[in-house]
Amino acid sequence: MRRSQADKDADAALGTNICRFREISGISQKELGDAIGVTFQQVRKYESGKDRISSRKLVETARTIGCDLNSLYAGIGIDDATLAFLDHSRAALKLAANFDGIASSEERAAIALLLAGSPPKKNKPQFRRWAIGTPAARP
Repeated sequence: MRRSQADKDADAALGTNICRFREISGISQKELGDAIGVTFQQVRKYESGKDRISSRKLVETARTIGCDLNSLYAGIGIDDATLAFLDHSRAALKLAANFDGIASSEERAAIALLLAGSPPKKNKPQFRRWAIGTPAARP
């Protein structure tokens, strides 16, 4: 039975997501293949969308690369339902994967501010505002 273009597109999106999460987790195609019982060439075919991955292998893949099944289906549209997976660089994906592992909430907040482009606020002196010319308003 021939695969439709929609099936090919879905397999390619699934393969791209597998590749992204595999790279984030620092696992090679060979290591993933060994973990799920296939060759690295077969992993390459899954990641390129040339071959369809079975549900059992997909579950083993998700477990090995440390993500949930919903994340692997991100970007695959069926009718009106599509899970979005934004196109980010490997470095950005690694940062996001490691961010929640930072124990200190202060460090996470400082990193978030740095990434947002705002320097962390230091204890700035507070100035009172008063109307000029009204002595009662001055301290």
